[in-house]
Amino acid sequence: MTEAEAAGSGNLVMGYCVISRMRCCVLYDSGVTHSFVSDACVKKLGLSVCKLQCELVVSTPTSGLVRTSSLCARCPVVVERRKYRVNLICLPLQELEVILGMDSLSANCILIDCREKRLLFPDSEELELVSPQGVVREIQSGA
Repeated sequence: MTEAEAAGSGNLVMGYCVISRMRCCVLYDSGVTHSFVSDACVKKLGLSVCKLQCELVVSTPTSGLVRTSSLCARCPVVVERRKYRVNLICLPLQELEVILGMDSLSANCILIDCREKRLLFPDSEELELVSPQGVVREIQSGA
């Protein structure tokens, strides 16, 4: 999938992140289990790469099954002025530079507002997580 295809899709949330002081196009994808960075982005930014102890086989919509054993471990990524450390698996992505998947989104409590196509962060004033017991209490008190 290209950046233009992703941006034109009604189901995906696109944006930008900063890695090594460079702005990178990012796809926030709750449908993937891991996070990825393009080989071209790794080279352009001079990111440190380590080898995994095993080879991963990743299923991609455009290239089918892709094998990789390269990882940018704990890569510093800035998303909307918030700093995170993310494990990025290196893949030969076309046009997309970064895909942040469920591993990084859930580890950092980042939610995707699909209707508004934006991210919600745990320190956001509009975000209020309520436990099931809290919901019952709110209903009982007339909410």
